Amino acid sequence: MGRDATPLEADLPRFIDQSKDFHGKEAMNATGIRAKCVTVLIDGPSDADPWGREVLLVDGQKVGRLTSGGWSVAFGKQIGMGYVRPDLAEAGTKLKVRMLRQEWDAVVVEDSPYDPTNARIRIDG
Repeated sequence: MGRDATPLEADLPRFIDQSKDFHGKEAMNATGIRAKCVTVLIDGPSDADPWGREVLLVDGQKVGRLTSGGWSVAFGKQIGMGYVRPDLAEAGTKLKVRMLRQEWDAVVVEDSPYDPTNARIRIDG
């Protein structure tokens, strides 16, 4: 979250008490929700991970961007967080991520996916 995303766009409504007055409330509500924060799993290249600012695409059209990314030990593939149009923020939505001048398959997943037993991270080898 930064100057370019409101708390509502960052999917943090549980921390916003709309019944109270606070600095920036009017501007936040006037801005509305232009994009939503999502987590994506990426079937990307074996030799590079996303760092952030990679383009998210649907049918060759830019629909958002990653803000951060890296390798997920729990899932054995790249994971990223970024912003997309609100209509594309549902889990299961198929996207593409442009990395290394190629487009790689990605899917929106539930917020903060994890391996609750830490089984993947404890694998030796």
